[in-house]
Amino acid sequence: MERIRQENTVKEIIENFPVTRRIFETYGIMCGGNILPDKPLSFFAKMHNISPVKLIDDLQKLIDGTVDANVESAITKPQTEHVYEIFVKTAILIVLSTGCLYGASLLAYMAFRNSMTSVSWILIETHGDTQVYGWVGLFIMGISYFALPKFWNSILYSTPLAYKSFFLMVAGMFLSFVFKTVSYYSGFFFFKLPVLFGCVLQAASIAIFLYVMCRTFFSAEKQKYEPYEWFFLSSYLWFIFQAIAFIALYFHFEVVFDTNIPDVFKNPIRHIQIMGFACMVIIGIFTKTLPIFLGIQEPNQKVSSYVLYILNISIALRTISGFYKEYTDNLHGFFTTLFCIAGILETFGVFLFIYNLSLFNKRKTAKNPTNLPTGFRKYIRAALVWLFVSESALLTFTFYEALSGKQVSHALFGAYRHAIFVGFISMMILGCASKMIPLSKGVKLCSTRLLNMTFVFINIGCVCRVVAQPLSAHFYPQLFAMMGISGFLEYAAMFFFGINTWKTMQQNMQEEPAEQIKLATANTNVYQLIKQHPQTLDIFLKFGFKQLKNPILRNTLARTISLGQAAQINPINLEDLLKELNTAITTHSEVNVA
Repeated sequence: MERIRQENTVKEIIENFPVTRRIFETYGIMCGGNILPDKPLSFFAKMHNISPVKLIDDLQKLIDGTVDANVESAITKPQTEHVYEIFVKTAILIVLSTGCLYGASLLAYMAFRNSMTSVSWILIETHGDTQVYGWVGLFIMGISYFALPKFWNSILYSTPLAYKSFFLMVAGMFLSFVFKTVSYYSGFFFFKLPVLFGCVLQAASIAIFLYVMCRTFFSAEKQKYEPYEWFFLSSYLWFIFQAIAFIALYFHFEVVFDTNIPDVFKNPIRHIQIMGFACMVIIGIFTKTLPIFLGIQEPNQKVSSYVLYILNISIALRTISGFYKEYTDNLHGFFTTLFCIAGILETFGVFLFIYNLSLFNKRKTAKNPTNLPTGFRKYIRAALVWLFVSESALLTFTFYEALSGKQVSHALFGAYRHAIFVGFISMMILGCASKMIPLSKGVKLCSTRLLNMTFVFINIGCVCRVVAQPLSAHFYPQLFAMMGISGFLEYAAMFFFGINTWKTMQQNMQEEPAEQIKLATANTNVYQLIKQHPQTLDIFLKFGFKQLKNPILRNTLARTISLGQAAQINPINLEDLLKELNTAITTHSEVNVA
C-alpha cells in the first residue's frame, strides 16, 4: 500500500504504517481501544463527521514524512475541542443585554412606579425566556458539548450538528423575543406566527442537542452507568419536553386567536425549566466534578440515585397537580394533596442531595492531601445556601397554599424564583465556568480579582432583591428603591464575569518554565510529567487513563491537573501510581547518566 484510499480499512493502514495510529486516536476513531477496526476509512470518516479527504491528507503527510511524527502541533486537530466557545460567548452577550440588563431596567421601572404590576407581563415573559434559553440554555449546552465527551472518554459525535443546534436556538430566541413584544403592542395577529415558528426552532435545537449527546454517550460503549449521567439525561428530556409543550400551547392559542397563555400553563412549564432542566443538570455536574475539583469525598452513589428518583417524581407530580388543581372542582382536594406531596418530595430530595455532598462536613473535606485549588469553593457553598433557602421557601409556600386554599403573592413567589435562578443556578454557572473554561484552554483564569468582585456583587444583588421584593410589596414601600438597585448590582456581577471569561477564552496556551521533575508527588502536574518523562505515558495508560492517549487532551486538560486530581478522576491507588512513576523516572535518569 503506497497511497491511502477511502476503501482501505483502519486495520490495514495501521498494520502497514503503525505511526498513523496517532492520527486515528487524535480524531477519536480508536477511542483508546487496542482492537483495530476492520472497516473502510470512509465509514469512520462519515461516522465521526470528518472529511475523508482531510483525514487521508493528514495520514499521507505523516507517512510521507512531510510532518514530524514527534511534533503534536504538526497534526491538524479536529475542531471539536472549542465548539463550546460560541455557546458561552453568546450566552454572555445575551445575559448582558436582553437578559440581565433588560431585567434590571424593568425592575428599576417597577421601583420607580412603586408597583410590581406596572410592567406588562409580555416584557417580563420575554426577559424570562431569554434567561432560560439564552443564558442558562446556551451555557449548559456549550459546557455539555465540551465536558461530557471527556467524562465518557470519547469525542463529540458531530461538530456540524452542534453548530446547527446553536444557530437554531439563537434564531428561535430572536423570533420569539421580537415578535412576542411586537404582536402584543401592535395587536396584529399575523406577527404571532413567527413566535410559533421560533418555538419550533428552539425545540429542533434541543432535539439535535439531545441526539448529539446520546450518540456521543453510546459511542463510549460504557459497561456501567453512573448517577450523574442519569441526572443529565433527565435534565435534557425535561428540556425538550417543555419546548414541545410550548409549541402545543402556542399552536392551540394560535387557532383560537389568543396567544396570552394563562399562568396555569406557564407556571408548571417554568418549574420544569428551572428545576427539571437547570437544577437537574447542575446537580449532575456537582455529583461528578466536585469530588475532583474540591478534593471532597465522593457522594454515595446509592443516595444520588434516590435523589434522582425523588426529584423526577416531584417535578412530574407538581407539573400535573399544579395544572389540574386549578381546573377541576370535583378533584380539587386530590390534586391539592398531590401538589403538597410534590413540594415535600422536592425539598426532601434537594436536602438529601446537599447532605450527600458532605461539603460542609469538615472531617470529610479536610482529607485533601493534594492541596487542590479551591478558589471557587465559595461559589459552590453560596450556591448551596441559596438552594437551601429557596427550597425552604418553596416548602413553606406549598404548605400555605394547601392549607389556606390561597395562592402565594406574586412578590413572594417571584423572590423564591429569583433566589433559585440567580442564587443557585447562575451562581453555579459562574463558579463552574471559572474552573472549567480555563481547564479547557489549558490556561489560568484571567483575573482572580474579577472573580471575587463577581461573587460579591451577585450575592449582594440577590440578597437585596429577595429581601426587598416581598417587603416592599406588602409592608415597606420605601424598599422599592433597594429592589430597583439590586438588578444593576447583579448586572455588574455579570459584566465582570463576562470580561473575565471572554479574556480567558482569548488566551493561548503558553509554556511556563517548569522545574525539572525528579520525584513525582500528588501535586505534580500531569502534563509536565509526561512532557519531561515521556515513558510515564505508558504507566498512565496501564492505570486506565485512556484519555491521555489523545494528544489534544494531553495538551489541554492535563496542563491543569495534578496526579492527585487524576487519581480522583479515575479512582485508583495513588500510592501505587506514584511508586511506578518514580521507578520509571529513576530508571530513565540512570540510563541518561550512564
